[in-house]
Amino acid sequence: MTRCKWFTLKCAIFCLAFAAVAISAAHPQANLIPNPGFTDAKNPLLGWRTDFPTEAWYVKNVEYVKPANMNGKPCIVIELPPGIAGNQGGKIESALVKAEPGATYRVEIDCMTWDFSAKLHAEAWTHDPKPDQKRNIFRIPAAEDHPALFMCYRAQFPDPPANSKKWSTASREFTVPETVTVAGEEQKPEFISLKAVVYAATPNGGKSFFTNFRLIRVK
Repeated sequence: MTRCKWFTLKCAIFCLAFAAVAISAAHPQANLIPNPGFTDAKNPLLGWRTDFPTEAWYVKNVEYVKPANMNGKPCIVIELPPGIAGNQGGKIESALVKAEPGATYRVEIDCMTWDFSAKLHAEAWTHDPKPDQKRNIFRIPAAEDHPALFMCYRAQFPDPPANSKKWSTASREFTVPETVTVAGEEQKPEFISLKAVVYAATPNGGKSFFTNFRLIRVK
């Protein structure tokens, strides 16, 4: 191959690589979480799960989660009365979105913990082979768009700064298992959801803020 042809080939390869990067940057992977920043005009909490009547610790949780705006960001506030943070705390969970077994995802949540600490999780769910068992945080009841589900995998985020008065972003990547074993049988993960839980070793009331929940498939 002549030097001129080799140079032309190298230029073509470079241009193709550059174009691929440019296309990727122009078309980032979609966030799979619906209404991730609580910006729905009619219902800022559309798609979010805040009411957990089958979970003994969280039967009043729906009273604690409200739409808010903090430092110019639409968000939600989890505002707990005295005596709650040191016991069960409060939480919010995203809609259930379809999982791809074996896929790798990146998850991010913007947090301002203010008065409390927070635990953040991505959780995978599969159909519950024992749907008649009592529902709890690991077993959720059937709904119009899914059967009774069993939590089969959990990925915990790095903890965001506690008692922080500034926005920060917690993130990580995780890979959904190809299969899980439930009641002695192999099943495939079917759904993913994101969750934020607030708590503190205090009898006092207080609040924490969250927004921009992201779930993006990367592999």
